[in-house]
Amino acid sequence: ELTRDSADPEAAELPENRPRRRVRVPDFGKKDAPLTGAERGVAAHLVMQYIDFSKTGSEAEVAGEIARLRDMGFLEERQAEAVVPEDILAFFRSPLGQRVFRADRVARELRFSLLCPASRWFENAPEEETVLLQGVVDCCIEEKGVLTVIDFKTDGTVEPERYRAQLAAYALAMERMFQKPVGQTVLWYLRRRCMAEVELKNESN
Repeated sequence: ELTRDSADPEAAELPENRPRRRVRVPDFGKKDAPLTGAERGVAAHLVMQYIDFSKTGSEAEVAGEIARLRDMGFLEERQAEAVVPEDILAFFRSPLGQRVFRADRVARELRFSLLCPASRWFENAPEEETVLLQGVVDCCIEEKGVLTVIDFKTDGTVEPERYRAQLAAYALAMERMFQKPVGQTVLWYLRRRCMAEVELKNESN
């Protein structure tokens, strides 16, 4: 909801569409229909959630992992076909991806519920009001006691400012969960194959 005003195509889609068990959802005759942008985003996020990091050294290995996730029921056939192996490989070959490999701790798909003052997120909210924030952090790594929050995006354009409030909430949640400071919050754009850092200006403290 914190990114709804910016028309984030993934904000309302991901929590409800990520499977928690091995199950296939029937397509009801829509097998030939192209995936929407949000559906492609869900597919890419599923790959990043379940891919075996040790099998990401080449395009062939990544393609093999996508096929494995399809065969295990984590991805439907159309979803598997929509994910571009080169996009996934580009992340793991990037400096950010290499940091993930070297990190002291890597956590993926971190769901959280967080109570905090409403005035932190909404203008003109009464000081005594609180809100319950719920979300899913794609990836959080720890390096020498400092956390980095990584959020994967499938946008065609790089506009990091639209996600500032979302990443601030993620940073606050991770600091409370791990009792360690967040030193960096970054977006990785899978389609554009690039990183954008979002400065939070001490919002997570």
